[in-house]
Amino acid sequence: MDCINLSLSQLRSLIGQPVSHRGTACHVIEVLVEGPALVLQDAGNNTDIQDNQFGEPNRRVPSIYVVPLLDGEEVHPDFLRLGLLACD
Repeated sequence: MDCINLSLSQLRSLIGQPVSHRGTACHVIEVLVEGPALVLQDAGNNTDIQDNQFGEPNRRVPSIYVVPLLDGEEVHPDFLRLGLLACD
């Protein structure tokens, strides 16, 4: 699929965008240049336990998911499922 031609600024404009990742309501919170990839934060009640600097469980935080844009030369299926591309 050749429809992905996004610049870094276009990817960054997606920050704050609500998306559904594998049936979970999320929103885009960051763009990772290396990869590239989108970082999603769970918008619901799904949480993970975050350790403190000593490795001890400390607090609950929203779940985070990293979705790569590419899988080799192709657009990654998880990225396509987010519905952020307008492919003709």
